[in-house]
Amino acid sequence: MKVFKGKIWAAIGSRMDHAVGTASTKASPAAVPDRALLADIEAAVERCTGGAGGDDRHVHEILFLVSNAPGAITFLSRRITARLEAARAPAAALRSLLLVHRLLRAGDRYFEQDLRGLWASRDLRVDAPRCSCSPLAAGVSYFSAGAAVATGACAFVHGYSAYLEERMQWVINQAGNLEPARRPPPPNHDDGKPPPPPSSSSQSHDADAETLLFKLAMCQRLLDLAIQLLPDNNTSACAAAMSAFGIVLRESFKVYDAFTEGLDAMAMLLRSRSLTGLSKPLRVSAHEILKKACAQTPDLKEFYHKCKRSNASKSLEYPLVMVVTPAQAAAVEMLSMPIPEEDGQEAEPEAEASDGGGSPFASKMETTISTVWVEFEEDQKLIPGDDHSLKEPKS
Repeated sequence: MKVFKGKIWAAIGSRMDHAVGTASTKASPAAVPDRALLADIEAAVERCTGGAGGDDRHVHEILFLVSNAPGAITFLSRRITARLEAARAPAAALRSLLLVHRLLRAGDRYFEQDLRGLWASRDLRVDAPRCSCSPLAAGVSYFSAGAAVATGACAFVHGYSAYLEERMQWVINQAGNLEPARRPPPPNHDDGKPPPPPSSSSQSHDADAETLLFKLAMCQRLLDLAIQLLPDNNTSACAAAMSAFGIVLRESFKVYDAFTEGLDAMAMLLRSRSLTGLSKPLRVSAHEILKKACAQTPDLKEFYHKCKRSNASKSLEYPLVMVVTPAQAAAVEMLSMPIPEEDGQEAEPEAEASDGGGSPFASKMETTISTVWVEFEEDQKLIPGDDHSLKEPKS
């Protein structure tokens, strides 16, 4: 009888194993992309990052292949990372970084979200490899070197890599504009104690102001990285570098536009005394943003002037950068001062009336951005286009 029961259980186990194996076989094509498809993706990556470089046609080929297999984007990210880590020449590393940037711009919002997720999980890496001519090889940070522009191909690679690391934290919205993807972190409290529970109205007001200040700080960080990417004579001869810089330059127009809109919004809040009731960390953040704007806007204006003088970028219509002066920042600081309790009807500062009732930045932050965009091709020629968004033109 024991032998008979053993045979029954063995038969049942064999049947269950067969059923599980059949189910996994049926599910495997959906979970794991076909090998032929993966081979096509790898070949397309090779064409985009090889010696001749790729163009938009190859980028859209990759997007088409990945769209046919949900799990293929992970394979794509790891192959690009492997190509970047194996690069020994700055031009080869630039082509891999440029492919990531083009994919980030050309894909739809679901592809963009998945790509940023793989970057967050480190399946996709955009940190540049070390090379002997780079300041990082000697253990020196790219920004601590104090260089205002990229000097040499290696420095441009590391600057572009830093830009992409920051760019991964931005998304392209439905209007075709760049905006920060992640939410601002909760503010710290100096006394180390949790804040008292705010009312619903004050909580909503703090959240709106915090989001605005966070967006302004993110704009300043991305603009700083763009300014440091101005090519020199050594990098101007590299087709991949000029193509990458062309994308960065056009994106900086959008970021500066968002920055000026944010400054005007902050000035309106200050005029309405809406920022006086904020917590101390948020008021400090507003002060730091204005202080940095006084130093950054002259650099940005000079950066655009240098770009206009170059043959590759003179055909673009640049935004009108108006410098934020210390006097304007001081006027804003006066607006943000709390009203004394004993005198609730305190007169407004004179700087407020000097601009005819408008915000301190109302007449200083008008921007004119061309609706005609151009793309840098590998032969460094400019091809006019009519795409109003940041997305790459679809083939």
